[in-house]
Amino acid sequence: DHDIHGCSRAVGSNGLIFPEFFGLVGSSSRFLKHCIHPRFSQSLFGSLESTATEIINMRCEYMVPAPLWMMVALVLMASVLAIQILKMVGKWCFKEGVIKRKQPQSDTVQSQVVAEVRTGYVEIRPQDVELCGGHNLEVYSSRFRSDEEAAWWLWTHTTSQMAILERQVLVEQKATRALKARKQLCPPMPTKSWRSSSFASLSNPPVGGESDSDDDTSTDTARAMQVVHRRTLEGFASWCTYVSAAGLHSVCRHGLDTRDLRSFARNVEENADRPTALLFAEALLLRTLESMGEQLISCPERLSYLLFHILQEADGDEESGSTTFSIDMDKLHDGLLQMNKHSNPYMRKKMPNGKWELGLNFDDINESGIQCRDQVAKTYKEPASVMVLIDLILCYRVPFMIKMYSFAIAGYIYLGSRMGDDITTSHNGWLLEPKWLRINYIQYIALVDAAIWTALEALLVIYVAWQRWPSLGYRSPGIPGLKWF
Repeated sequence: DHDIHGCSRAVGSNGLIFPEFFGLVGSSSRFLKHCIHPRFSQSLFGSLESTATEIINMRCEYMVPAPLWMMVALVLMASVLAIQILKMVGKWCFKEGVIKRKQPQSDTVQSQVVAEVRTGYVEIRPQDVELCGGHNLEVYSSRFRSDEEAAWWLWTHTTSQMAILERQVLVEQKATRALKARKQLCPPMPTKSWRSSSFASLSNPPVGGESDSDDDTSTDTARAMQVVHRRTLEGFASWCTYVSAAGLHSVCRHGLDTRDLRSFARNVEENADRPTALLFAEALLLRTLESMGEQLISCPERLSYLLFHILQEADGDEESGSTTFSIDMDKLHDGLLQMNKHSNPYMRKKMPNGKWELGLNFDDINESGIQCRDQVAKTYKEPASVMVLIDLILCYRVPFMIKMYSFAIAGYIYLGSRMGDDITTSHNGWLLEPKWLRINYIQYIALVDAAIWTALEALLVIYVAWQRWPSLGYRSPGIPGLKWF
């Protein structure tokens, strides 16, 4: 018999060594216990030297950490927890106190300094006389210190964009003359070849329905301006077409007239009969909006929404035929000011309007134009923490399910492979004639598949409702005219 209690000696705090076994000691762990026992219970010739009860007899000790380090760890954890709680409470109290102390001062300052709207005007006068029509651009904002400053801001943006646009018209005019000259020198041969027909279509460009005999300078300028106008306002025409295709009760089209939307789209696509100077003024208006909007140039849907209202509210003079386009600088920069104050989309912050809101980004500004919001607002929530994992599962649910189907097919093949025990992998029928375990396997897989897809679809509905909750009731971006049923 082994005397595991008498021949052992302690090493360290609670470790034990048994010299009697000469390295033939077996060890095992059970939960929080570390146990030691003889490795062999038989002699070299196979005869039993101990009974089963003696084999079970072993020495077990709890693996208790050192008390000193336990106290150090507890103190550190308690200190970190206390610091975080004090930091969080102090931040809440300090911010609330600062807001309450500063709020009366900001109110008094705003009441003392009344936001007076300043206005500036610029007449559109390009170098080409044919592009001059007496049209004007106007900008107004409460952030300008004087009317002269407003006019200076508008003049700097308008003149630079006017020079660029006029050069583009000049280049297009030269391209139009080159096509006409090539047509006169190399008339296309009648053929049914698609390449020759394409060459013929390039040699005979459909420009505004004008006859080819009108080859004077004014006609070339008009044709060039029509092409540049269509290219510049192509996105605006697409936005008008998309919004006009909304349903009768859609919030996206709330306050917008369908006839005006379609009329503006036609004015861009069919601009042959419109005055050349007016086409230049409209193209310059969009370029000026993009220039003065700064980073808002990356939000074309929002610019289209603002351009629609500017064109709809344009003040025209019947006697002179001139039109004045008014730009609201505050509305143009709506969203940029909020981003300047708070741009973290994962944290709520109290904004000047008194609401706790998530930070904006350019996608929110652009989608506010798609949803026809008069004021820029948060349109969706970015996933964070667990929502990122849910978003990953929902986005890749089809590849995940294909992988699971592959595992399921492999398991079905294994049940008839005769590579396991007799009951599991034999006598289960052929591949197309399942029996026993294979039939049960098919039923279980069908139930699991139905449960997984039901859970995924329910999770998708819940996740989309959470993410798109700020856009509830608004039209979301999609394909115009697409119907699911």
